[in-house]
Amino acid sequence: MIESRKLLAAALAALVSAVAVNAEPYLAMRTGFKCSQCHVNRIGGGERTEYGSVYTQYKLLMNETQALMKVQEGGQSSFNPKLNESVTIGGNFRVEEKMSQEYSYKTSAGTTKAKNFNQANIKEANIYINVDLVKNFLNLYLDETMAPNAVVREMYGMMRGLPLNSYVKVGHMLLPYGIRLMDDDAFIRNMTGYTYNTHDLGGEIGLEPGPVSVTANLTNNQFSSVGSVVFRHFRLGASYGAGTTKASNKWSWGPFVGGNYGRFTGMAEMDFIKNAGIDQMAQFYELDFLPLQGLNTKVTYEYFDRNMDVANSKDGQQRWTFGVEPFVNRFLQLGLYYRINDFIPQAVEANQDDIVGRVHVFF
Repeated sequence: MIESRKLLAAALAALVSAVAVNAEPYLAMRTGFKCSQCHVNRIGGGERTEYGSVYTQYKLLMNETQALMKVQEGGQSSFNPKLNESVTIGGNFRVEEKMSQEYSYKTSAGTTKAKNFNQANIKEANIYINVDLVKNFLNLYLDETMAPNAVVREMYGMMRGLPLNSYVKVGHMLLPYGIRLMDDDAFIRNMTGYTYNTHDLGGEIGLEPGPVSVTANLTNNQFSSVGSVVFRHFRLGASYGAGTTKASNKWSWGPFVGGNYGRFTGMAEMDFIKNAGIDQMAQFYELDFLPLQGLNTKVTYEYFDRNMDVANSKDGQQRWTFGVEPFVNRFLQLGLYYRINDFIPQAVEANQDDIVGRVHVFF
């Protein structure tokens, strides 16, 4: 089983070296932009700014797709998210089909097996509305999750354009922490607790003078902060988050880094977690290669140490993910991924390799 996995990993690595990747944060690493360049939410995610929409149309699509659009639509999109000078809308819809492969564990007492199974999930179904009440100064923003359960993910008022290119947000919002991966199952998101399902009522302040970016957020139950220095081809930062109630027994902190050289983009994050008195560590590494515009691939490696006082062979969990993500047109992105999971052998379900197909419609 181990040898076959190594051979498969090598074959997929060869494939990755021939194609390229897209996880949303890699775009910021590649371009040298801060998240606020392309997203209304200054910490990233959610509705795209006018620049973000234009970038999607002219910098992410395959050249052949752009040529076809010019023929079919006279160079114009059939949809404009800018309803008027003050109101814009947006949305993300991601659906995945995951096929988990059979895995078995043999002992003297018998064989434990996890069978093949398929599972379809709506990973994201969100509608965004942004109202510019006072141009370049005050806006009201709504991020509504429609499925699988309807919930307000974000609704806040934000003042921006303040001294030092700062802003202030008050309302219900997502919490800033680390590299803002879309994959909530990633160890650096799931194990720290800062996913796209982590949102609360509170306030946030951010400063973005020059290459510096600092954000601090305080809600009913959490304090979290992110600071970074962003240059054209390199960035370095760190995060800290902790509960603010007496019952809270978890906190985390960790550095992250990203960079770009030619067609290659990379990023990494390491988080040290204190959970109910237990020291844990989560790691994430990603390498992207872009052979041609609009066709992306990625390879990621993740590791999670459940207890740093216990040998890694007893509680260490790791996984490799290889993916291809073409932008078909301005509103549609496809994805195909293979994930190799590796945990203690008796945890059969956590050792099943996965093939994942994804359809992402966005505007």
